[in-house]
Amino acid sequence: MVREIVCNKFFPMKKTLKHKNLVIISIGANLKNPINTFIRLFRKLYKNNNINIISTSPIYKNPPFGYKKQNDFYNATMLISTKLYLLEFYRLIFYLERIFGRNRIRAFKNAPRILDIDILFFNDSFIRSKKLNIPHLHWQERESILIPLIYQVNYKGF
Repeated sequence: MVREIVCNKFFPMKKTLKHKNLVIISIGANLKNPINTFIRLFRKLYKNNNINIISTSPIYKNPPFGYKKQNDFYNATMLISTKLYLLEFYRLIFYLERIFGRNRIRAFKNAPRILDIDILFFNDSFIRSKKLNIPHLHWQERESILIPLIYQVNYKGF
């Protein structure tokens, strides 16, 4: 099982808080060229006037869980401030996944994907619904989230 930090292109990205809503997202992919996908996503978010990327983690490569007969995953986390309210931000994330080619209907649970963006936290919101759970369910049990978050939070300049 390969577990490694494979790219720290954006690490450490650090800015000041610009907007009132604070969000932590995780991103993951294992199809096509995940690192290139992450770079393109970063640029799209960076150019959006409603978004301010405060910091990012390095990109972490790890084996799949659930369905194991697929490519390794690449994962990262981002701390963002935004003018958008939760549902507006959720719609933006949903839209970004679609324009990158993510099919919302998966063939099966834990299927390979071009891009997966999860909202881990949005301010101190607590929401449980069929479509949206914040904090994200089981985030604290997933190495693919915890390791990038640990690198991001423990960066000495943060």
